[in-house]
Order: sequence, then structure tokens, then C-alpha cells
Amino acid sequence: LIVHNSSKSILAESLRNIRTNINFINSKAKTIAISSSISGEGKTFVALNLAGILALSDKKVILIDLDLRKPKVHLGLGKQNDAGMSNAIIGTVALDDVILHTEIENLDVISAGSIPPNPSELILSEAFNHILNTLKERYDIVVIDSPPVGIVTDGVKVLSDSDIPIYVFKSNYSKRIFAKKINELYQLKQIKNINVILNNVSISKNEFGYGYGYYD
Repeated sequence: LIVHNSSKSILAESLRNIRTNINFINSKAKTIAISSSISGEGKTFVALNLAGILALSDKKVILIDLDLRKPKVHLGLGKQNDAGMSNAIIGTVALDDVILHTEIENLDVISAGSIPPNPSELILSEAFNHILNTLKERYDIVVIDSPPVGIVTDGVKVLSDSDIPIYVFKSNYSKRIFAKKINELYQLKQIKNINVILNNVSISKNEFGYGYGYYD
């Protein structure tokens, strides 16, 4: 989570551009789900910093880590993952007890929690839907770090149910064949409108324009 410490960087400007585009797509969106084909394409990085840039615009935002198999949100925040979404879904911990506050005033986070043996069942359960509806009442926007849809199918349901589904590709990392996954989802009518972010684009300091990338 770096946008609040580098508000004038190309990264922050790119994310502000994405925030503007989101308003054009659906200004009343309550849920934004972010996924990718495989781990390592930067979906958690995008989810963290997009949630941060939304919170900096005076929106009350909560980011939930729904990648119950390989959670990373807590690592990006330097937080513990002793209890989180998985524990709240099965009811062993109260929802309020797993909400973590961040250094950004309007941004809260729920980590993934204990890694369960049945992540798909938890994600597709009525208990999760109840938690999500509760969070939508409390917050302006719920950002979801979803499982990679190229590996598991439960991430597709999360994307299709969200107001704004976002798919992340990583420049010079993602395989061209991954793009076929988006076409497949569209052809099967599993997701009506999907949005794409290209992560890790190399941008020269002497060039002007929007991109989504980061350089030293």
C-alpha cells in the first residue's frame, strides 16, 4: 500500500485515472472484484492500492481478502492473519473482530484468515453473502481480492456478482493464452462486462501519458 506515501507518482496518477474510469463505468458501484489468471500478476497489489486511492477520495472503503488458498493482503499491510474472512464465514469469530484499520483513515481491511480445507464452499456460501451484504451497508465500496480464475472456478462467481469486475494482466509476465480466458468468460456469458488493467507497464520518465506501472 504505497499510494498515500507517493501521491504525485505515476502509479498514484494511474490509479486516479482508473478511479475516474470506474465512475464512468458505474458511479453507483458498491462492489469491485479484482482477479487474474494466476498468482503473481499483481491483483493483490492492484486491489490494495486501488482501495487506497478510493479511500483517499473520501469514500469509506473496505478491502477483503477472498483468496483463501494463498492470501497476501495482510502481507502488503504488515498485518497478522490470525483470524479473518474464513473464520467470520464459519462463525467462530465475529465480523467486527476481524476488521482491521489501516493508516489511511477511510480504509479498513479483512484478511483471509485461517486457510480452510473447503475454500470454494465458503466463498459460495450464504454466510459469505450475508457478510458481504452487511459490509455493503456499512461502507461506500467493498473491494474484493478474488481467487485467480485461471486456477479455480469460485473466483468467476465473485467476479460475475460484482458491480465492477476487473481482470489484471502483468506486462512481460502473463501468457498470451491468458487473454483467451476473458473471451471464454464472455462467450459463456459468465461475466457481462469485464474491465482489464495491464500492470507493470514500463513508462519512461520523459514520456507523458497514463499507464499502470511502477519504476524505481
